[in-house]
Amino acid sequence: PQLVLLGSSMLVAALSGELALLYPVTVAITVAVLWYFRHHYKPLLVAPLWRSVAIGIAVFLMWIVTVPDNVARSRDMAAALAAMPIWLSTGWIIFRALGSIVTVPIVEELAFRGYLTRRLIATDFECVAPGTFTWLSFLASSVLFGLMHDNWLAGTLAGAAFALALYQRGQIIDSITAHMTSNALIALLTLTTGNWQLWG
Repeated sequence: PQLVLLGSSMLVAALSGELALLYPVTVAITVAVLWYFRHHYKPLLVAPLWRSVAIGIAVFLMWIVTVPDNVARSRDMAAALAAMPIWLSTGWIIFRALGSIVTVPIVEELAFRGYLTRRLIATDFECVAPGTFTWLSFLASSVLFGLMHDNWLAGTLAGAAFALALYQRGQIIDSITAHMTSNALIALLTLTTGNWQLWG
């Protein structure tokens, strides 16, 4: 799913302008891949810890403090949305929220906390229990996660926090929940303030 998300995102970015008008395509393709592999995710179907929500809130607060405002980009995105028909802008916002809150957290946590943290411990990563801690896997996976974001420092700190959510009891649902919580709060802030660059 991570490769599909990255590949479709790159294609959408190449074919779109500032607003990534084709973003719903990325969401649809990613959801289809997640659905196809749904039988592999049954071990994830456990109740998350409420502490994971608290970690997500902390990541959100850290994010808005460390990511600088880009007024020009936010203004350009707002202008692009305003120029669309209302049905199109509404649909884009719905898909953007769905991608940010649901598909991206699931895919990225499967890739970084479900696979990479274990792969950095052993080649046969399936022999490594989820949530197994080593400094190398913790730090390297967090930095690599950060490098995938425009603001690498905020991304790295977020990756470390999501790893801590996983380490609570070795359940990836906890890192997914933390990630979903932070992204949902960012989405809420974006929609209530019009600070669209948070979705840039």
